[in-house]
Amino acid sequence: MKTIIEKYNVTLMRLTEDKIEMVRKWRNDPKIVQYMNYKEYITPEMQQKWFQRINNNNNYFFIIIYDKKEIGLINIRDIDYEKKEGEGGIFIYDDEYLDSDVPFRAALCLTDFCFEELCLKKIKAHILNNNKRAIEFNTFLGFKIAENQENVKNQLYTLIPDDYYIIRDKIIKLF
Repeated sequence: MKTIIEKYNVTLMRLTEDKIEMVRKWRNDPKIVQYMNYKEYITPEMQQKWFQRINNNNNYFFIIIYDKKEIGLINIRDIDYEKKEGEGGIFIYDDEYLDSDVPFRAALCLTDFCFEELCLKKIKAHILNNNKRAIEFNTFLGFKIAENQENVKNQLYTLIPDDYYIIRDKIIKLF
């Protein structure tokens, strides 16, 4: 299991049990909850059960580290190795980095891992239709809204390697 990915001047460190309480606090913060489909309060027991369920090769959750600071979480989860697809997600907890290029660096790092090491052919993302920042972010990365999603609250977006690699090279030039 991959534990550290370093690329684009960012480090992704595999989520370990000693970090799940920090992530739980981030995830329960109203500034994060408002953009999540699951909005209920997460207890320490719930977080522990969740970690036991996701700590395997079908789910890769990473703490985003930039400039030696833990600033957010990024993941590819529910990987179906037969279909060669999984679902991605990201949130930045440290407000200092919200409007920077760091979330893009982290996303490129994880997406390269998904397409080049895990050999996935599609990454899915569900985004609440009122989360304009996430829609713009994912669209900038090459994600496209799936068919018949216009009137859906939690919309499905997809990214394939061909679309990603065209965009990636343009994004890298912006760093």
